[in-house]
Formats: sequence, structure tokens, C-alpha cells
Amino acid sequence: MEFVLRKIHRSISAVAHLGDGWDDIHDLMLAYPLIPLYAVTGNCDFGSGPNSLTFNFASKRFIITHGHRFHVKSGYLRISLWAEENGADVCLFGHTHIPEVFYSGGTLMMNPGSIGLPISDAPASYGIIDVSENGLVDGTVLGKKGGAYSRMNPKE
Repeated sequence: MEFVLRKIHRSISAVAHLGDGWDDIHDLMLAYPLIPLYAVTGNCDFGSGPNSLTFNFASKRFIITHGHRFHVKSGYLRISLWAEENGADVCLFGHTHIPEVFYSGGTLMMNPGSIGLPISDAPASYGIIDVSENGLVDGTVLGKKGGAYSRMNPKE
């Protein structure tokens, strides 16, 4: 994450860390104190932090979690229902380390993959959420070395 933040920190408004790396959070907060950082713990974290967070950002309701408690390796029904029940415009999750961007109902669902431990044929990746001035939400997963890996066009 530090590698990516060095490249893009001037063009972002916030960072979401989706777990498995809780010990890195403090260092990121010190390095980028002016960028809000939302973070949750994952199944490989032993620190005491939240396993989910809900917050409003850019007039949208975000909900973030690592994903293991929703068994995302077996499918997305549980996490999609949770996002809907919580009125999320955007739901960010991880755990599988495989990039995904899709809509479930009116919620943009994104797994940015993994910047530190990608698996399978997936590249080291991270996600960008863009909320336009007219409120459209767009999600893109980018490879650490550049180039869009996965993209979902905005849905009204």
C-alpha cells in the first residue's frame, strides 16, 4: 500500500484498508496524516480493531469488511444482503485476494484483490472508487504496475 500511496496520494481523498495487515495501519497513518484512513481487521490479523465499518464519504454510504465472516470464498450472497440491509451505496471487501467489481442491486461491490499477496493469476492490485459530481459511483481495480485489471461502468 505504501508503494501505491507514494504514487497517488495527491489525487485521493481517503484510503480503505480491508484487513490482513492491521500492523501496517499505524505506519500509513503516520506517513499520510491528512488522508482519512478507514481500516478493518482480517482473518490473519491479531490486533484489536473493528471487523466492519460503515461511514459516509462523498455523499455515499460506504461499508467495509474483510469478508471472511461472510464466507465470500463461497459466494457473494451473504455480503450482498448485508450491504443491502445496511443501505450501502458501496461495499468493499477482501479475503479472496481476487479482484472483483460488480453491482448487487444498487450497491457497487468491490474486492480490490491484494497489493501485497496476490494469488492465482491475479496481479498485485488495488481499487479506486470515484464518485462523480452528479453522484454516479464508478469502481476500477488497477494493477500495481499500471493498467486497469477490472472495471465496472457507472450505474444510475
